[in-house]
Amino acid sequence: MSYKLHHEEEGTCLECGSVIRGRKDKQFCSLSCKNRYHNRVLMNKRLMRAKTMAALTGNHTVLEALLHEGKTGAEMHELLDLGFDPGYVTEHRRGHFRHDEYACFDIWYCRTESRIFNVRRKVSDPR
Repeated sequence: MSYKLHHEEEGTCLECGSVIRGRKDKQFCSLSCKNRYHNRVLMNKRLMRAKTMAALTGNHTVLEALLHEGKTGAEMHELLDLGFDPGYVTEHRRGHFRHDEYACFDIWYCRTESRIFNVRRKVSDPR
């Protein structure tokens, strides 16, 4: 009967750089180094998601205020002063009259370079 000899190889921890002994594919010296590494790597994704949600929430607040005032449109420079960021939308489609329609959650609107118009709340699907 023959047994295979298990050769342990040395590597370095991706987080702290210390020597790792054990399996060939082992990348971290400890669970805490593994967690620190992945938290650091994923931090940019979390920050981007938080920034995006903050911008969408701000846009929704501005659009909600327009609807509350009974307005269906506004000049873009006025909206920009209120914190509206036209680069953040949740949906986009080509409308019936070849206008680009945008949505911020449940509020739809059409947009040109200088203004937004036809601001309305999305009608819920009766299914």
